Amino acid sequence: MGDYPKPGDHIFADRGTYDHHGIYVGEAEVTDPSSGKTRKLKHAVIHFGGNNSNIKGKASDAPCRKCFNKHGDPGVTLTCLKCFHKGDTFYKYRYDVSFITFNTTRNGSCTTASCDEPDVVIKRAYAFLHNQNFGDYDFFFNNCEHFATACKTGKARCNQGAAGFGVAGAIVYKAARRLLW
Repeated sequence: MGDYPKPGDHIFADRGTYDHHGIYVGEAEVTDPSSGKTRKLKHAVIHFGGNNSNIKGKASDAPCRKCFNKHGDPGVTLTCLKCFHKGDTFYKYRYDVSFITFNTTRNGSCTTASCDEPDVVIKRAYAFLHNQNFGDYDFFFNNCEHFATACKTGKARCNQGAAGFGVAGAIVYKAARRLLW
């Protein structure tokens, strides 16, 4: 992605075997946990993960000097854009795509669903961040794509979970999520 995303954009970083999703919020304020001082980030992302599942690096790595991210904190976090994508290529997730585009594009990169206005999306992302109420991370049934689509549409969805299984996989995935979640 050459240009910076716009606040409220759903972005994802290509991790090879999966993608990591988040909501770009633009400028944000972060607090240094050791000093209590605040700092403005020019490019911030709110994203969701658990047990180092979405972050390159180890929990023992030093916190980021820019956003104070510890690279292993589970739950909903606010980080700088660099900590979000960690050098991987990142893209804008697309909404309102045609059924044909949805079925011929790689899973986890678009949806036929419509999305809400950027201010609503950002408000939802910050609510999940402040309340830490998105639930426990589950790679198949409550992951970062579920988080980002919940922020964008009000409903958690994930199509990378059905990767490689086409429409039948998506139907089985949807049914299993309803039963287990």
